[in-house]
Amino acid sequence: MLLTMQSKTAASHKLEQLIARGRSKAGEVVNHVMNHQPSDRLARGGELSFEADPEAKTITISYPDLQASAIRQRLHRHSIQQMAQTTDLPLKFIDGLQQTSAPWGRELLAHNLTTVFANRFDRSRYLLRSVQGEVRGFLSDRYRRLDSRPIIEAFATAVQQKGALPYDGYVTDTKVALQAIMPEVYEPIPGEMVAYGLSLENSDFGNGALSIRAYLLRIWCSNLAITQEEMRQVHLGKRLDDSMLYSQRTYELDAQTTVSALRDVVSSQLNADSLRRRMEAVRHANEQSVDPGSAREMLRKTLLKSESDAVIEAYNSPDAYNMPAGNTTWRLSNAISWIAGSTEDAERKLELMKFAGEVLPKAA
Repeated sequence: MLLTMQSKTAASHKLEQLIARGRSKAGEVVNHVMNHQPSDRLARGGELSFEADPEAKTITISYPDLQASAIRQRLHRHSIQQMAQTTDLPLKFIDGLQQTSAPWGRELLAHNLTTVFANRFDRSRYLLRSVQGEVRGFLSDRYRRLDSRPIIEAFATAVQQKGALPYDGYVTDTKVALQAIMPEVYEPIPGEMVAYGLSLENSDFGNGALSIRAYLLRIWCSNLAITQEEMRQVHLGKRLDDSMLYSQRTYELDAQTTVSALRDVVSSQLNADSLRRRMEAVRHANEQSVDPGSAREMLRKTLLKSESDAVIEAYNSPDAYNMPAGNTTWRLSNAISWIAGSTEDAERKLELMKFAGEVLPKAA
């Protein structure tokens, strides 16, 4: 009993340090959302014109604007990927033309895009979402715009009302994630100290739905597994026209509906019953034996080769500090989380954390 109390005390100190360290990153996410709201414009395919940028290895897009006769902007890679999906042009072909050392490749790409949109999609209308002169989202006119500012504010307020604290956050050009954690240590298995929280993700540019997921944090090593989705709102709504696009009232009503649903989800997930179910899932995972052959095949089907090799190596190592001991699903999940922690790309890190949660038993 004394050893358990000492371990819990040490785990509590470690959790406090993790929260203090991550709080600034969570604050960065909030500041980013508040200060980087996208500008929206509608344009038909026949109105789009593409040009090679002589000063950079990229292309630009021009289209009509209500406030000016025309507007010219840079294209983010994410918007180019969306154009590739729309036009059925192979992304490898597009990348090859963009990356040619001579300008002819980008000139040809610009010509191809202009021609394809003018002839195949001339009447189709698209929503272009830009930040700081760069188009980061090339979307259908049925894309449901959600104002991230009240959503982030509502999430931060709702979790704090339940006693959770800002823990961590991630910002990429096209996606944000904000995590909150309950500042308490739980011991579902003797010697295994974990914490529990919620993770919110959203993209203003079509790079994923608005989503809330629960997560488990193994305190000793900071391994984090993001479990099943508790809220998901896809960005699909009524077809936009010019009056709706510039209607602040429509924007606000959509945000209010989403905020209300978000508060309900936070309330239902940060309570005693939800916590009990999550701890049961950890105990179940610790009791499940892993078949090495099946696990290796599953990893290689899902992950990059370098990632699956790293997970297998970590799982088979004698390390019983950064991962729990035993040949169990709980250890396998932590091996994936351990590799996620050393992944620099923020979006890939989140995907690996979700995969670590997917291998765990679902909370009943």
